[in-house]
Amino acid sequence: MTDPKNADAKSYKDTVLLPKTDFSMRANAVKREPELQAFWDDSKIYETLSQENSGEVFVLHDGPPYANGNLHMGHALNKVLKDIINKYQLLRDRKVRYVPGWDCHGLPIELKVLQTIDRKKRASLTPLELRQKAKEFALETVENQAKGFRRFGVWGNWDNPYLTLQPEYEAAQLDVFGQMVLKGYIYRGL
Repeated sequence: MTDPKNADAKSYKDTVLLPKTDFSMRANAVKREPELQAFWDDSKIYETLSQENSGEVFVLHDGPPYANGNLHMGHALNKVLKDIINKYQLLRDRKVRYVPGWDCHGLPIELKVLQTIDRKKRASLTPLELRQKAKEFALETVENQAKGFRRFGVWGNWDNPYLTLQPEYEAAQLDVFGQMVLKGYIYRGL
């Protein structure tokens, strides 16, 4: 038996048969990810497939996350699963319409804004000032989250999402609410 310390390292190299490939040994994601993103954007792969596939239209109108902070694993799971469904439909030759959106109203966003303001300023903050700060915070968060979703590799109409703070969206909500009132679905009870 030979002593492993004295074994010739080169003799083992010839016993391992590895495939010859141009693939790098490292993923090098820091460099490759922006290149992939640019390729997808420049090639307009989603836009082309979603318009030119010959099958029926498939619409996934996304239930919106709150625009109240950084992305987390729940966001990743939610968006990646939806993206798998969309890409499957694209592979089935359907015209996929993925409509992303964000909920830009409500307590979660206002609480995030209030956490960034010291107590003295909070006490003098009017409701209108708080809403304006919440709107600014939500719009900034939407932009950051959209960038993150794109980095996840999720394809969609990221340039035209629906935002619940858009006046046309709010008007549509009021219209639906008004119809519900007229039909007697909204009432005051205990």
